[in-house]
Amino acid sequence: MTIPLDFRAGERGPLAVLGRGALTVVAPLQEAVAGIFRPIGAFFSTLANLGNLRRENEELRAQIARAHQDQAQFTNLRREFEELQRLLDLKQRFDLPTRGATVIGESVSNFEWAVIIDRGSSDGVTLDMPVIAADGLVGRVVKISPTSSKVMLISDPDSRVGVKLASSGERGLLVGGRGEELRLDLINPDTEVLPAEPVLTSGYQGSLFPPGIPVGQVARATTSEIELTRPVFVRPYVDFSRLSHVLLVLPHPDVGELGR
Repeated sequence: MTIPLDFRAGERGPLAVLGRGALTVVAPLQEAVAGIFRPIGAFFSTLANLGNLRRENEELRAQIARAHQDQAQFTNLRREFEELQRLLDLKQRFDLPTRGATVIGESVSNFEWAVIIDRGSSDGVTLDMPVIAADGLVGRVVKISPTSSKVMLISDPDSRVGVKLASSGERGLLVGGRGEELRLDLINPDTEVLPAEPVLTSGYQGSLFPPGIPVGQVARATTSEIELTRPVFVRPYVDFSRLSHVLLVLPHPDVGELGR
């Protein structure tokens, strides 16, 4: 902002008598006035740019949201890749003929513990087919439709699996339960049971399950003067609440008949 001064009168003007001294006085005054109005102008300029700043802020927020989404997708894909790689390793280690399937639903209640997979009779699925995951035994097929099947988990109260202790080879029957631990019966009371000892499918002649599939590990062993056997409690390796990819085990010459 400037302060107009009338110099039209020249030397006869009202400021002529002041000469150069007048300019010395007026210049700081004009600068002071400009200093007052300059922030006001900047304020209104900022208001004019506020819409642009708001749009830029929204764009940045959108970019951050997309980055978080991409990160979540990447993490999920990496987890799935690692799970599939472990499934492949398990298949190759046991040289099992298998068919992959994806868990598409679950049926968990006080009466049954099961999951639904996206393979059915049109894919060659048959009753009692064993199902395994990257960490070990899942269960067996108990119901089939053309495009899906129900798999009874080994944690189901009606589940029975013939197993053995890894160190001693002592065999027993693993009974499903509703908790985190399954009960292993028919163990010789004199058998030495080691803490965290691996439990594997026994592969009896005629068993539904191939021999040596990891099932779980010993959580605790009890003693009883009443029971003739020594109950052992097993914690499954598979986390049934996080199942996503599984393998159906196709008929295999080493699969026998006893011990479900």
